Order: sequence, then C-alpha cells, then structure tokens
Amino acid sequence: MNADLTINTITFAKSFDTEDGSERRSSARGINAPDILAIKRRQITDSATKQPARQFVVSTDRQSVDAVTAAKYCTRVHTVFTVPDLAVQDDVDAVVATHRALLASTSPDYVAQILNSES
Repeated sequence: MNADLTINTITFAKSFDTEDGSERRSSARGINAPDILAIKRRQITDSATKQPARQFVVSTDRQSVDAVTAAKYCTRVHTVFTVPDLAVQDDVDAVVATHRALLASTSPDYVAQILNSES
C-alpha cells in the first residue's frame, strides 16, 4: 500500500508499517485532534468452521476535543475482513462489493438506520 493516502480529502501520512499492521495520521485539524487510519493483520482459525483464515482490521479514528468541557473523545469505525484460506478472489470481491454498497447507501440510509438501533 502507498506510504501516504488521501481519503475523503484527508491526507494520512504513514507513521509506521510492520508485519502486523500499519498506521497513518493526519494532524490537519491540530496535533491534539488527529485523524488516524490503522490496519492490523493476523492469522486466525475461524471458531465456527475451524478453518485457517487471515483477519484484517481497518480502523478510522477521529479524535476531538469538546468545545464546552475540553474533554477529549474519539469517534471510531472498524471494518473487519476475515478471509478463509479456502476463499477465492470472487468470494472476497462479492462480499466487499456488498459491504461497500451498504456503507454508501443513501436511500435508504442503512448506516443511519444502524446508528439509530435498527437491525
């Protein structure tokens, strides 16, 4: 993956990259309120199928400071990819396309429904 990434107008500069993951940060909103893009990887055994798989966790964090109380807080979204060693590219492509469509939906807005406790 590229060292620095620009996503949704935020440029994330690579902080580190190891065998287990990487982190990129943007301090455009200030050093005390960074935006962070982190990717972690690991080998697992699926608990249901007992099949070996690779798991990737992508986290997007927006750290902020409350204007009234000065309390720090973090809004975070995780996406977890679990790819069995038996999976073929078509399997991965199909599930990623469906997940992208869910997140991008606007009519209906499934993400708003999820955040409003719809199931």
